[in-house]
Amino acid sequence: MSSPAAHDRIDETIHQRTRLAIMVTLAGVESLEFNDMKVQLGLTDGNLSTHGGALEKAGYVKITKTFRGRKPLTKLAITAKGRKALASYVDLLQGILSQAKQGTDGATTRRESR
Repeated sequence: MSSPAAHDRIDETIHQRTRLAIMVTLAGVESLEFNDMKVQLGLTDGNLSTHGGALEKAGYVKITKTFRGRKPLTKLAITAKGRKALASYVDLLQGILSQAKQGTDGATTRRESR
């Protein structure tokens, strides 16, 4: 049996637009407060909670809930597993795009040679 095509290996957990935005945002910081992430990405509480929860369930994000004084404080941070998954996702997409570009370049060359 042959291995799955590159597009069949895309991590659907990360591939969803909002979850990808969360992962990319967290990749550049140690952690981010829930409200800061919400504002930065233009999400609602529900959107961020739902997508953050899906990423946490996959082990890609750690969500911690503490208090600052008497106010609840929720922070999100990417995990080592999440960093690895994001790097693999980016590598896979780069490979897919590279193949597409080569195919496009080859088609152009074939058309021009006629």
